[in-house]
Amino acid sequence: MISVVEKETGALFGGLWTSLSDEQYRDSVELFTKRAVANNFDLNWLKGKKCLDAGCGSGRYSVAMAIHGAGSVTAVDVSETGLVEASRRAAEFSQITFKQASVLDLPFEDSTFDFVWSAGVIHHTSDFDKALSELTRVLRPGGKLFLLVYGAGGLRWKAIKALRPIVVDLGTEFVDEAIRVAGLPANNRKHFMDDLFVPVQKLTSFAELATKLPKLGYSDIDRWTGETFDHESNPAAQLEDIVKLEQIAHACLGLAKTATQRYLTQLAHQTATLYVEIARKAMNDTSITPADIRDVVIGEGNHRIVATKS
Repeated sequence: MISVVEKETGALFGGLWTSLSDEQYRDSVELFTKRAVANNFDLNWLKGKKCLDAGCGSGRYSVAMAIHGAGSVTAVDVSETGLVEASRRAAEFSQITFKQASVLDLPFEDSTFDFVWSAGVIHHTSDFDKALSELTRVLRPGGKLFLLVYGAGGLRWKAIKALRPIVVDLGTEFVDEAIRVAGLPANNRKHFMDDLFVPVQKLTSFAELATKLPKLGYSDIDRWTGETFDHESNPAAQLEDIVKLEQIAHACLGLAKTATQRYLTQLAHQTATLYVEIARKAMNDTSITPADIRDVVIGEGNHRIVATKS
């Protein structure tokens, strides 16, 4: 059964994936390969494997697994709109099947899959631990889990958390228009609308994951620390992403029509600007180490983990 929160999340994401161009979609598929290679994951291991893409979104990772020889890929998501888009994008890959389902209640027998992939999903659910337990249940012993969840710390997440209660009163259409006015590309639109409006957004420390996973029977826990090819690559790239938040907030100023909108957009702009200024100050602080700068600006970053089920 799909909950109200999941329906809201699915409606948000389902409407965001359709705006990606074919080139942007191909780039997002290629990220799978680039990140795997940068973190020494053997892509040949996927050949012939029975895979689950749990929370498939646009289907980009399902396509990537198929490209690298997966025997079958079952892709599930809560969003009907997203599944239609994913099916269209993956039409040439007969080994991919799509199904509407929740990661909190996967409609599969125990130990069904060799590889369970869940990227950017369970931190948006109402029950993180139950979702993690379900992913584990359907994975066979000896199989591998790939998990991407939001990490703790960093100025960008603090900026997002500060802006969320402000922009919710401005509304999704207002902020979506501001992103367009700011001139940001469609992949940035997905990125920021997700972070600013998704109903549930849990940040998790690696220490917490390192405790949870062994209790669920995982071993050989490999935390990917190589190149990410995104805004978390380095503090400068993260700062650029925070600047984009400031650009969105600045565009909001010009769209304000009512008194409430004028004051809320001023608050949003001043908030975003403050985080940009603090990030720049940290990056120019010669009294701290590069590692400290990274910790201040990026924090733990997104956790990408491959773990083997015992």
